[in-house]
Amino acid sequence: MANKLLKGTFLLSSASFISKILGFIYIVPLTVLVGTSGYALYRYAYGPYTIMLSLSTMGIPLAISKLTAKYKQLKREAIVRKIVKSGMAFMLVTGMTSFLLLYMLAPLLAGIVVDGKNDGNSLESITYVIRVVSFALIIIPPMSLLRGFFQESLLKLS
Repeated sequence: MANKLLKGTFLLSSASFISKILGFIYIVPLTVLVGTSGYALYRYAYGPYTIMLSLSTMGIPLAISKLTAKYKQLKREAIVRKIVKSGMAFMLVTGMTSFLLLYMLAPLLAGIVVDGKNDGNSLESITYVIRVVSFALIIIPPMSLLRGFFQESLLKLS
């Protein structure tokens, strides 16, 4: 049992570490591609996006993972399907809500994140980038739920 736990922990920690390294490596070509003012736009949009992403997921993927593990162990596949289906519906609603909030509040948020800094980007550019990034909130919460669902399956395989 402990060996299985260690394997699962190592697998998830390794995946998280690799993800962080890839994210760090991604910054270099992004900066070369879009320049420093483009990278500043990315940074402006990233803060509000991550806040809305956190609010839209609210730990639901972890809860789905735990619930599906429990009911799969009890061999209650119908309940597992119900949990995933209702969780997916909930994540779609929270994703759409967070998308709409971020999209509509983009002009206000652009003024807040700039906060008097002048790096060559206009408020309109920052608003546009925040709005473009907000579309990801429609897709990412349901995807994170599926990750929570399949994560449990991966841990069983290890």
